[in-house]
Amino acid sequence: MNRIVTTALLSAVTVVAQAQTAINFNCNDCAGTPHDLFAELDAGKVVVLAWVMPCAPCVGPSLTMRNIVQSYQASDPGRVIMYLCDDYGNTSCSALNGWMNANGLSGLTSFSNPAINMTDYGGPDMPMFAVVGGPDHVVFFREDGTVDVPAVQDAIAAALSATAITEESNLTGAPSIHPVPATDRAWIDIPLAHAARVTIDLYDLSGSLVISVHDGPLLPGDHRIGLDTREIPAGMYVIRVLAGEERVALNLVIAH
Repeated sequence: MNRIVTTALLSAVTVVAQAQTAINFNCNDCAGTPHDLFAELDAGKVVVLAWVMPCAPCVGPSLTMRNIVQSYQASDPGRVIMYLCDDYGNTSCSALNGWMNANGLSGLTSFSNPAINMTDYGGPDMPMFAVVGGPDHVVFFREDGTVDVPAVQDAIAAALSATAITEESNLTGAPSIHPVPATDRAWIDIPLAHAARVTIDLYDLSGSLVISVHDGPLLPGDHRIGLDTREIPAGMYVIRVLAGEERVALNLVIAH
């Protein structure tokens, strides 16, 4: 079988011009279960963080987000999860759980711990949401006060595709791109186990080809391909790599 490695493109309504990385936390939830955010992302989970006061205006958007998360349980069971967090981590777990259960949100994993800091993602408007995932621990979406359903679905889909691996590969590791964001030049690293024809193209988020970066055979070994970004408008892009039969997508942010 072939292996497909996909590092997801950024897709969100509220994203900063530069790629944002999630902030790790190690703490117990309100049931006393320990959590390491980065370990869960590395295991392939997509985590939706929801901060609430708790308050009445937080109910509707939180229910909408919970329903979005639940809609993935048939196609991707256990991979998309939602954590309900107290905004400043100073509400008792019993009070937070009481509010959660009284408003149709029972069953969610809840936290009241300042280690999960909403100011790492913006705020303090309530409720606030972030979708994080992938081996690079990317923030795919951030929004407060409401829920843009299509944007959340796009963000979750992108996060789910962040890593998809089957069994065999001509690659000795996952291709990568750096720096992100790029200003004048980006470098694409491709580790090949076997000789292969490699095509590298840059696309915008509408799917239109911006530039062909490389098209030709490469020998086994580690290859670094340069991309001059000086004349490319600032924004978010996708680098698509075809190495033999393996397809790879890498997100790229250009910021001048």
